[in-house]
Amino acid sequence: MKRNLMFIAVGIVLLTTACKKEKTGNVTFWQETGSGYGLTVVSLNDITSNITTEYTETPSCGASGCAVFNGLPTGTYNYSASDGTDSWSGNITITEGCLTVELF
Repeated sequence: MKRNLMFIAVGIVLLTTACKKEKTGNVTFWQETGSGYGLTVVSLNDITSNITTEYTETPSCGASGCAVFNGLPTGTYNYSASDGTDSWSGNITITEGCLTVELF
């Protein structure tokens, strides 16, 4: 009986460990109206996305025309961006939910 309880306890631990979902988050890069930058290419971990629309205020996460990266495992990432004239770089920390980053 004790042996069966031990196997059940080990099984429960293994199941809960195996079922843990990796935490992910999203990031949206954007630029303000009148910035004059035009098309901006943003790279994050060798994946690129383009900013093609400018906004007068912070857009919602995943907004059309923004450089959007979804489903990123939580952690710190380096990014770079360029519009052919100006360039930006830095790092961001992804947590669960969504982060918006203005390039100016």
